[in-house]
Formats: sequence, C-alpha cells, structure tokens
Amino acid sequence: MKEIILDMPSPELSELNSFIHEQFDCMYSLCKFLEEAIRKEAKRRQAWARRQLTNCEGEEEKGFNSVFIDDSLFEVKRDFPRIVRYSLLVSMMSTTESCLIGLCRVARNSLNITVEFQEKGNDVIQRALKYLGDEAGLDTSRMGYRKKLADNLRNLRNTIVHEAGCIKGRKDEPDIRVFANSGAGVEIDKGNNIVLADRFVMNNTKGMQELVIQLHGKPKKQIAAQHLGSGLATP
Repeated sequence: MKEIILDMPSPELSELNSFIHEQFDCMYSLCKFLEEAIRKEAKRRQAWARRQLTNCEGEEEKGFNSVFIDDSLFEVKRDFPRIVRYSLLVSMMSTTESCLIGLCRVARNSLNITVEFQEKGNDVIQRALKYLGDEAGLDTSRMGYRKKLADNLRNLRNTIVHEAGCIKGRKDEPDIRVFANSGAGVEIDKGNNIVLADRFVMNNTKGMQELVIQLHGKPKKQIAAQHLGSGLATP
C-alpha cells in the first residue's frame, strides 16, 4: 500500500517567501523611520524659529529673519515630505514588481510551464497576475480589490516618475482624481500635483505585501497537487 505525499513545497518558493517578507518589512520600517525623521526635524525648526524671532531687536530685523524662517519651515513641511513620499512610493512599486517577477519564475520552474513570463515592459503587476492565472492556473477572481489598488498605485507611480507628480493632461487623470476622492490618503492640490498623506505609503506597503503573499500561497498548493497527480509516493 502506498502513502501519498501531500505536502511538497518548492525550496525556491520557501526562499522567495523569505525574500518577500524581508523586502516589504524593510520597506515598511524605512517609511516609518523617514516619516519620524521629518516630524522631528519639523519640531526642531519650529523651536529654532521661535528662538530667532524672540531674539530679534527690532521689527526690521524680525521681518528680515521671517523670510528665511518661512522658507525653512516650508521646506520641511512640504518639500521634504513630498520628495520622500514620492521616492518611497516608487520604491514600493518596484519591490512589488520584483517579488511578482520572482513568483512567476518560481511557478514556471516548479510547475514545468513552457511559456516564459516577459519581464520587460509596462504594467508588470497586471501582466504577472494574468500570467499566473493563465499559465499556473491560479484563481485571482477574488482579488479584485487588490488588483484595482495596484492599478491606482501604478497610476500614481507613473505620474511621479514621468510628470513629477502633476496629473494635468494625463490620460489617467480622471482615474487618479477618483482615487484621491475616495479617502485613500491622496489629495490633488491647486497645481494639480499629487499630495500623499504621511501614512499612505506605509499602509499600501502592507496592501501590496498581502497581494503578493496571497498569490505566494497558491503555487504551493499547485505544486503539491502536481506531485500528487504524478503519483509520487513512498513504499
């Protein structure tokens, strides 16, 4: 009588799992660290500004110093957060794409898929999901929310990379405005520029991690089923 081996996860899949957690956890920690650094610097500059104005000997000196103080506070309250959050969003999306490409590679090798995933090109996330559905047989029909979220984040990333965050005149401008109006932590300012809330990238780092992990759990079942179907057993 033969005993069927039901659980035979791919070593490559286990290694990828560790990589995914490591990358997204590091991304989350970096977001948290940089946001805290900005808050601390803002408090430091505000305290410095109060001291400068208190020590002024006359209205003329006070008015002169106010110009430099305003520039300094504007920099830390608007410029620094914008640059940091834009950069973090781009990095988060690159991390997501890298993990999905890795998952496509592992699925192909472990499931003996003949069709290779085309890693170069636009819209990596949606193409990877389609590849895993068509070629690896994964059911992504219940992932509509996260797939739509990935689309919205991609629109933001592309606008940041190609238009320095200005949505005016872009084909995806209506979609971005709808996303911004949904209370997701995105605003569009008077200059049609994307403004990200302080926890926006942190929250969506978790969202993209969950998307990848949800997919990661599926190939393991597929691999185990393939081994079962091949009749692998112990005497």
